[in-house]
Amino acid sequence: MDLQQTSISLLFTFLAFLVVVILAKNVRKGRVKNLPPGSLGLPLIGQTLEYVSAKESNKTKEWIEEKVAKYGPVFKTSLMGCPTVVVTGQAGNKFLLQNDYSIITNKKPITSSRIIGRKSLFELGVEDHKRMRGALMQFMKPEALQKFVGRMESVILEHFANCWEGNESITVWPLMKKVTFHVASNLLFSLKDSKERERLGKELNTAVKGLQSLPLDFPGTAFNRALKARSHIYERLSLLLETRRKEIETGEASPYQDLMSCMLNMKDENDKTLTEEEIIDNTILVMIAGHDTTSVLLTHLIRMLALHPHIYQNILQEHKDVLIGKPPNEPLRWEDIQKMRYTWKVALETLRMVPPIFGLFKRATKDVQYEGYTIPKGWQLYCGASTHWSDEVFKEPLKFDPAHFDGVIPSNNFIAFGGGPRICPGYDFSKIETIIFIHHLVSKYTWSIIEDEKINGNPFPIPVMGLPIKLKAKTIN
Repeated sequence: MDLQQTSISLLFTFLAFLVVVILAKNVRKGRVKNLPPGSLGLPLIGQTLEYVSAKESNKTKEWIEEKVAKYGPVFKTSLMGCPTVVVTGQAGNKFLLQNDYSIITNKKPITSSRIIGRKSLFELGVEDHKRMRGALMQFMKPEALQKFVGRMESVILEHFANCWEGNESITVWPLMKKVTFHVASNLLFSLKDSKERERLGKELNTAVKGLQSLPLDFPGTAFNRALKARSHIYERLSLLLETRRKEIETGEASPYQDLMSCMLNMKDENDKTLTEEEIIDNTILVMIAGHDTTSVLLTHLIRMLALHPHIYQNILQEHKDVLIGKPPNEPLRWEDIQKMRYTWKVALETLRMVPPIFGLFKRATKDVQYEGYTIPKGWQLYCGASTHWSDEVFKEPLKFDPAHFDGVIPSNNFIAFGGGPRICPGYDFSKIETIIFIHHLVSKYTWSIIEDEKINGNPFPIPVMGLPIKLKAKTIN
């Protein structure tokens, strides 16, 4: 038997073993009384392929609605190798987002856990989560981010000069990924080498593609490629971390120049510093959150402004008003960004209509009761953004209307940034980046969509051709 045949034989033996193990687990879990209705699907695979197919066609909402119509607002399935209970509506969101974290934790599927890292915010228990979130917020809170407005704006202006200026047309999605990764790599760990930044960006894209794949770690699978990319990212960030540590010790770098420097400098109440693994895992987490999700937001903002020219005009007027009395080309100030409230409402409405991440995964740490059903210890829980289109929450929910955010939205209904104690720490980072980008976009260009494309939703909802647009340079009068 040659090497290839041996490898194939071992692979099938391994898969058979996994099927037997998972079947045994499912039999044991099936003995729990009062499980929610639904189906766990095939051994190992569960309903992952069905779920991924729905994501790819941007029909996750419809997939959930079909299950709700069949089983009710609480149902069981199996996703990414783990039995899962899906809870829906405002009650389901509240149950997961406002729960006791000693009962339900923010554990992600094994694919996310291994790619992002076991020391990321997604994986930590209550006390460790508080400690790490506090560390991140020292950099991410608004008063800390104020001093980075100019630096963020200079990166965005460089992007427009290099990638937009002089072009009659562009493709939006790849450029949004480029600019957001440039911003993230600059502010998170001060990586300025363009070739190295491009290599790291490619590795990150490969890692992200494995986040919601089948947890099959053998050559040729998306998960295996993602794990290799994660390893390369970790190695590079480890080198950057060691360099930064020495630069801070010798006074060549400020301990507050970027997120990595801040985390190196942080100590808890017991004078304990963060470990390398904690710093790197959470840097990877923030890279993904700040790069990919903001790329989705900016792509669809550009799309929505092209489809709704009256909203473009409203944003343009707001930005003209901010510029009144300012010398030409003067950098934006923190106070200017705070005045651009309508722009942020448009961004929130874009996130409502096209949430970058449709659903949130958690895990039961013990048997949990919900709506008369038992959710067994170790099972995943999942809630989606279906409330974003609820006519009980948003008037005319299928209409793109920034006025949906004129008032206070009831808690647990808008979950683009999560919710509860574990709401996304990068909220203000994303807000500042988005407003600065849109300010310079509407100041410099008008544009039109060449073709309003279908949306591919896996891993993120993006136009299938990347949103090519025609450009026309302009100035604000």
